[in-house]
Amino acid sequence: MPILLLMTLLERRSRLLLGFMLAGMFVAVSSYEINSSVQLMLWMSGQEISVKVAPVVEELLKALPVLFYAAFVYDERKLLLSLGMSVGIGFAVLENAYLLISYIDQVSLGRAVVRGFSTSLSHGMCTLMVGYGMQFLRRQKKLFYTGIFGLLALAMTFHAIFNLLIQSEYDWAGMLLPIAAYLGFRLATWKKQRAVL
Repeated sequence: MPILLLMTLLERRSRLLLGFMLAGMFVAVSSYEINSSVQLMLWMSGQEISVKVAPVVEELLKALPVLFYAAFVYDERKLLLSLGMSVGIGFAVLENAYLLISYIDQVSLGRAVVRGFSTSLSHGMCTLMVGYGMQFLRRQKKLFYTGIFGLLALAMTFHAIFNLLIQSEYDWAGMLLPIAAYLGFRLATWKKQRAVL
C-alpha cells in the first residue's frame, strides 16, 4: 500500500518502473505459495525445490508482466530493459527480506549485503534477459513463440545454476555469477551504443 500511494506522486515513467517493481514483489509472494505447495505435495527438500521447481515457477511468473507489456503495449528497448530489471529487483527485495528475517541468527551483516546484491542482480538479470530478447522477437513473427520459449529457458537455466552454486561449497562463484553477467551485459551494450554514435 505505501508503494501504491507513492506511485500517485510520480511521473509516468517513474510510476511505471515502480509499478513493475511492485509486480515483482507480488510475483515473489505468489511464487513462494506455489513452491511451498509443490514442496509439500511432492515431499521435496528445500534444495531440490530451489533447483528443480523454483527457477521454472519464478521465471515464468516474473516474465509475465514484461511479456505482456512488450507484446501488447510498447516495445522500446531501454524501457523493456528497465522494466525487466524492475520486476526482478522487486522480487529480490521481498525474497531477501523474508530470508534474512527467517534466518537472522545464521547471517552476518557482510553476508547479507553480498547476498542481497548478488540475488538482486540474479533475479534482475533473468528478467532482463527476457526483456532484452523481446525487442528482437517483436520484429521476427516466425520466431516469436519459440524465441519466448528460448528466453525463458535461458532465464530458468541461469537461475537454477545460481541456486545450485549458492547452496554448494562454491557459493562464492554463485555470488560472482550475476555480478559478472551484469558487468558483461553492460560492457556489451556500452560498446554497441558507442559504435552507433
